[in-house]
Amino acid sequence: MGGQMPQARKSAFEPQYIEIIDRLIARRRAVGMSQVELAAQYGEEQTFISRMERKQRRMDVWEFVRFCRILNVDPAEVLKGLE
Repeated sequence: MGGQMPQARKSAFEPQYIEIIDRLIARRRAVGMSQVELAAQYGEEQTFISRMERKQRRMDVWEFVRFCRILNVDPAEVLKGLE
């Protein structure tokens, strides 16, 4: 029984996570929204958006849903095709 615990994975840098962020960035740009505008609608400073888009801060599930709502995209559509 005294086996070691598996090492935690840092999913923020996994390809699927990066793809989700990249898709949200592409959507923000497609709707013509700046980081400043997105941040204002989200209720944060522009640096909050910048850190997320540069993958310096992880996005949790609720944040993801809020971003999708602001960007007027179905969360399921953003996740479609990811494995």
